[in-house]
Amino acid sequence: MPEILQVNPTRMELLKQRQRLVMARRAHDLLEDKRDELIQKFLPLVKEVRELQGTVRQELERIYADFQMAKMLSSEKEIEEALMWTEMRIDVEISGYTLMKAPQYQLIAEGEPLSYGFYGTNWKLDLALTSFLDLVPSLLHLAEKENEVERLAKEIERTRRRVNALEYIFIPRVEQAVKHITMKLEERERAHIINLMKIKEMMERGSAF
Repeated sequence: MPEILQVNPTRMELLKQRQRLVMARRAHDLLEDKRDELIQKFLPLVKEVRELQGTVRQELERIYADFQMAKMLSSEKEIEEALMWTEMRIDVEISGYTLMKAPQYQLIAEGEPLSYGFYGTNWKLDLALTSFLDLVPSLLHLAEKENEVERLAKEIERTRRRVNALEYIFIPRVEQAVKHITMKLEERERAHIINLMKIKEMMERGSAF
């Protein structure tokens, strides 16, 4: 049984608590609608993220296999020396934000990725580097979507807690307060009527003499 709010059993307080009850029920309905809307956005986004994760994982495994093959065709030292002379620079900037305030990224690439000499390297190394550069935008897109999923999940949980607090704590307390005040006022009304009836009865007896 919910705890009863400590209130004065007056008609003004009854009106106040009834107004609070109406507002609380309206807020509860609005939050329920918001929660349902967020869940409708969340489920397809989770599916999209899982598909992106699968695609990126497969591509990374292929790129890693190409790189391992490159180390077999050339020595690891030759590959390390070749990569030391790369002239390419990659940077990431925030270009905007989603409705859930998750950052959106923009890739900035400068220079030539295959700037090393061809002596001591092989075509598998070229393929691994170019494939990874082609995959970077997908990695950024995946990071955006994962961030969006995380923020949506937190907002759904926050909204769910507010709905439950209203449904199971606040609204029952106000309902009990309204019931308590109504009962007290009815008791006073009955007592007042009984007193009036007694007074009337005494007056009638007095007039009889």
